Amino acid sequence: MGVTTIDPRSPLAAALQAQLARVGGRARAQAPAKAAGASQTARAGSSMAARVGAIGPHDPDRRRKAVRIYLESELAREFGAGLLIDPSLAQLLDAVQQHMQEDSETAAAVEALGELLLAGRAG
Repeated sequence: MGVTTIDPRSPLAAALQAQLARVGGRARAQAPAKAAGASQTARAGSSMAARVGAIGPHDPDRRRKAVRIYLESELAREFGAGLLIDPSLAQLLDAVQQHMQEDSETAAAVEALGELLLAGRAG
């Protein structure tokens, strides 16, 4: 099975990069001092496993939730933890996840990522 990648020249990738740049700029402006921001980002990353672990094993939406937690964590790592308090983040993630499901190869990769994230959870 080959590796699925998103072509950075695609309109979707360009739109996401533009949205992330705007949201990231706001998050950087809102983020606390550099040391505190790094600490928050570290906490966000370390809490990812705990949040994924808290998803119920019988939750029918568990894969989507695990991927969303992963996306939030990666965006916080890249753009700063202040991003997590941006009210537009939820809408951005909804749009990203919807677009990911519209392409069969990407949807399969997202499904595999969800399984991988859930396989590594505690309990």
